[in-house]
Amino acid sequence: MKQISVSIYLTPDQVEDYYRGRTRFVVAEAVDGRTVQLPISVLHKYISKAGIRGHFVVTTDENYKFKHIDSVQLIDSKGRQLDQTG
Repeated sequence: MKQISVSIYLTPDQVEDYYRGRTRFVVAEAVDGRTVQLPISVLHKYISKAGIRGHFVVTTDENYKFKHIDSVQLIDSKGRQLDQTG
């Protein structure tokens, strides 16, 4: 299994585009600089009134086929929550 860390910030309007059928994928830059394309449907459980906001770990198989996504909080070595820039 491979893991890729990404931060995703979508506005409510961008999420609405999904529900209207205008958008099927989210493209994000991974922490390591790779470009990641995900079907927006895998983020469905993370949709709120604020859109989709958070840090996620995407798990894939060895061929980079999507397996699952998990929301994570960025915590430093002293237990403090970090902002998006660390």
